[in-house]
Amino acid sequence: MNKAPRRFGLGLAAILAACNALPAADFYVAPNGDDANPGTEARPFATPARARDAVRRRIAAGLDADVTVLLRGGTYRLGETLVFGPADSGDGEHTITYAAYAGETPVLSSGVPITGWKRLDGELSRLPEVAQGHVWVAGLPEGVDRFLTLYDGPRRLPRARSQGTTPAKRYPRTRPPGWRHRLEFRPGALKVWPGLSGVEILVVPQYPWVVNLLPLARVDAAAGVAETAVPATYPMGQVYFGRFPEGTLWVENVPEALDEPGEWVLDAENRKLYLWPLDDRPNDRIVAPRLSELIRIEGEIDYDGPVDKPVRNIHFRGLTFTHGDRWPWQPDKVGWGLQHDWEMFDRPTALVRLRGAEGCAVEGCHFFQSGGAAVRLDLHCQRNHIARNHIDHIGGAGILLAGYGPGTKDVNRRNEVTDNHVHHVGELLWHSPAVFAWQSGENRIAHNLIHHTPYTAVVVSGRIHWTRSGEGECSKTIRWAEIERAVPQVRTGATWQQRERFLHARRNVVELNEIHHTMQMLGDGNCIYISGCGGGNVVRRNYLHGADSANINANIRCDDDQHETLIEYNVIFRSCGEGFISKGNNTIRNNFVVDLRSHTSDGLPCGHQRGYLVLPYGSPAGSVIERNILYAREKGQKLLYEGSHHAPDKRAMLRDCRADYNLYFNTAEPDWGTRHLEAQRPFGIEAHSLSADPKFLDVEQRDLRFGPDSPARALGIEPIDLADVGPRCGS
Repeated sequence: MNKAPRRFGLGLAAILAACNALPAADFYVAPNGDDANPGTEARPFATPARARDAVRRRIAAGLDADVTVLLRGGTYRLGETLVFGPADSGDGEHTITYAAYAGETPVLSSGVPITGWKRLDGELSRLPEVAQGHVWVAGLPEGVDRFLTLYDGPRRLPRARSQGTTPAKRYPRTRPPGWRHRLEFRPGALKVWPGLSGVEILVVPQYPWVVNLLPLARVDAAAGVAETAVPATYPMGQVYFGRFPEGTLWVENVPEALDEPGEWVLDAENRKLYLWPLDDRPNDRIVAPRLSELIRIEGEIDYDGPVDKPVRNIHFRGLTFTHGDRWPWQPDKVGWGLQHDWEMFDRPTALVRLRGAEGCAVEGCHFFQSGGAAVRLDLHCQRNHIARNHIDHIGGAGILLAGYGPGTKDVNRRNEVTDNHVHHVGELLWHSPAVFAWQSGENRIAHNLIHHTPYTAVVVSGRIHWTRSGEGECSKTIRWAEIERAVPQVRTGATWQQRERFLHARRNVVELNEIHHTMQMLGDGNCIYISGCGGGNVVRRNYLHGADSANINANIRCDDDQHETLIEYNVIFRSCGEGFISKGNNTIRNNFVVDLRSHTSDGLPCGHQRGYLVLPYGSPAGSVIERNILYAREKGQKLLYEGSHHAPDKRAMLRDCRADYNLYFNTAEPDWGTRHLEAQRPFGIEAHSLSADPKFLDVEQRDLRFGPDSPARALGIEPIDLADVGPRCGS
């Protein structure tokens, strides 16, 4: 590292403002405008939809120039999703830009104000005693029937929830009868509620890497059994591992749980909203969301055919998006969830959605306080730019790229996700990554600042359950007809090499990102995660630090069915968990793993710390592990983990890799590296590796430059320059 990493994130608003300056516009929109106006600066339109229609007419008349629409500051309340289709495309290289007026903040919201509040007077007998006299009630406004989130201006209000507990049983790994819908609960945890259709349970179902929010269908309190209207991802039993101090099961949207200021309950059947306001009485900022999707750019999608007609060259710049709802899972969810149901395939879960788009851009925008994701690029999406955005305090994922399922139709690629600041995502759906690329390839995910995520920060995945029944995760997305036409012999159980050509998440580059404070809630996740993809993915020059989590697994992980990944020039510094996990043929070269912590800052032991380098199972044959520095500062930490109880007869071993020219040192155990080298050299590996102090200039100050007498240079280990990590005022 040529110099100590700078502090990132400071002054980002000023950077975005400088990056988003625009010339005069062709049309103007203002909250106090009129759609009967001509759309000039003096007489602006009132709605973005009216501006879109004016641009559409200009395109139809023969557009021969770029078009810019400037939105004045203020709030634009959308009653329906604003859709841009092929008729709204820029022609050739010409762009259509919808942007903020200089120095102003236009806000697009689907929030509908809730008015007519009255203090509740004995109407709801099931309120807890502490709430008596504090709760207000209002009827729902016209056109609003049901919602899952509620907002007080720039703040999302928590829905009333019961005390956390855990399911009654721990199921074996075999699935019990009725497991998709059946929940066995402890006495008193659930009961029969009038208006059951509005009651949901939150449950971490058996595995600690996903959370489900499911509507209740039936409760038998005497038997301790409930059924959900929507299937769970896994059996709803006790979680196998991980720490969940608040529990892994609770009930939401019941009056008995309305016991704190800010909480609310919706009785949709009777069209009433109950709220314990943050102040003495509800203010005029209380809004309910009408939409989960505010803007959609949508081409002509021929889902079963080979060719789509995308929308082109529409840009959004400097806009603010807020107050969208969470899109709920439907009863037919099985087979349509992206890996482990971390997101939904081809659904309106994001504030801004591109579905059939090329050359479009979302730049310098702010996404905050919403129930779902910020931005998603679905199906056919190519050469789009998602850059310099600020995404914070949302319920779902930050940015999702999701192509077609495995097959020969490979049209979600070559997109840029750069210079974004993404934090506090997944506040409702905890498993939501900050950036998630599924069946999407040749993308560049770079220069982003990501922090405070409840689960993994960056996921690149092509993970599929290859089952024809459609019962496995993502399995309904598989395009079997295309696959069998191309390779008739491919069947369930085919090798990765046979399936690789149908896995679209290949040749992605994840580089120059700063990631910290990840894995704050769920378990078995990582800072950067790659799994089930095609070949050629690259993870390089990322700075990962401060993952202060008892539940984190590795900082960088190549999981099941993952091969031909290059991991190089990354710095992992002072985080919990493990350095690298690799379950296949991958290259780990010239990385620094420095000072992994065995305990969190609160003193909790890290649940996963099998080693700085972990080879659990899967064949590592062909892997290259060279010129890395593994530097520890605690006694008792393992350098290497080999093998797994999952496959004791097929243990993954370092000796099956090309491992050499590495540098190992533990300040608390001088023979840490020596013991490792003595154990491995009889197998013909690590011949030139050293157990020696790398002589970093100042580890305490995160200065990992080499001193003049560092032995790293003799091994051919190169310094890692992270001066350009994190957001820039980019192109």
